[in-house]
Amino acid sequence: MKCVKCGRTVGADGFCTSCGFDNKHVAKACNTANYYYNIGLEKVEMRDMTGAVAQLRKALTYNKEHKDARNLLGLVYYEIGEGGKAYIQWKISAQLNSVEENAANKYIKEMEEHPAVFEEINETAKKFNQALVYARQGSDDLAMIQIKKVLSITPNFVRGHLLFALLHMRAGDNAAAKADLNNALAVDNYNTTARRFLMEIGENPMAAAETVPVDNLKPDNENLKNVRPVDHYEDPSKETWKQFVYMLIGLAIGVVAMFVLVIPSVRAGVSVDYNNLKEEYNETVAQKDGEISQLQSDKETLQNDNDDLTERISVYEGSDGKDSMYDSLLKASQAYNDRDYVTCAEELSNVKRSALPSKTSKDLYTSMSETAFPAAAEELKASGEASYNA
Repeated sequence: MKCVKCGRTVGADGFCTSCGFDNKHVAKACNTANYYYNIGLEKVEMRDMTGAVAQLRKALTYNKEHKDARNLLGLVYYEIGEGGKAYIQWKISAQLNSVEENAANKYIKEMEEHPAVFEEINETAKKFNQALVYARQGSDDLAMIQIKKVLSITPNFVRGHLLFALLHMRAGDNAAAKADLNNALAVDNYNTTARRFLMEIGENPMAAAETVPVDNLKPDNENLKNVRPVDHYEDPSKETWKQFVYMLIGLAIGVVAMFVLVIPSVRAGVSVDYNNLKEEYNETVAQKDGEISQLQSDKETLQNDNDDLTERISVYEGSDGKDSMYDSLLKASQAYNDRDYVTCAEELSNVKRSALPSKTSKDLYTSMSETAFPAAAEELKASGEASYNA
């Protein structure tokens, strides 16, 4: 062990042999880091990736330069589909422990030799974040479309399988949710979230999930790089007709290869492009349908508000050249005071009690109508009988 102060060798008693600095606390922290690293390693062997991440992060809390713990944490992240986090851990390890035998340099080199890996990592993160946005907005169909794309790019992405399972649970499809959770447990056998979801859908979380092989990055096959073309010797004494036959055979093989290999490949590419366009179209249509539904809802709300305002305006200003309800109520009150119940009843007939805004006006309407309507009816009846008998 080297002294953290001067870099010289530390003695068995924990003190630096050069500057005398007490490194016992540092040694204790390093031992604690090793303890958590060993636990994390055991968790990895059990395929308890969630537990391994927790223990390895504790190890790095006590010793951030613990090369083995940081490299193993990167491998665990890569195994559960978190390629971006894995790359970050390996880069930190390479910076803190810049030695040739550091395995992080190998992992970084293998990733950087395959640019498609970074494209997949970026695409996975972007589509997963978009799926989360759709899920929080309640657009589960759009979220499912995005998460399917995520899992087609990164099949071992544990968080993707968990989100897919949650969306299926919200849709009531527990069978599909169970399949998603088993896929997550196949990568991370003791994932607590997956086991909790299984309990919620009435399944046994203790059933062991089948493990899947680790899909490590693999560089290009070195054997293929060593293959060299072999020179052909042509005997000029060969008959010309044989060369012609060989040419025809080669042409026939080329035609067959084109129909067997090239054309199906082209058709498959066209089919993939068509399916992608169809998927994007369906996604756009679903989004537009949601917008149309929202606009229709807004229209109905505005129409109701307009009807309410129109009714209120009729109370204060009237409509179609007629007096407002307040004017009619005032005239009815004057006629009521003059005991002209017929006129009072006529004016009250122009008033809609439910549209009156205040309790006072409604009480006045009720009081006058209880007297005016019966009295007006009697008066009009008497007037009609007198006219009939005349």
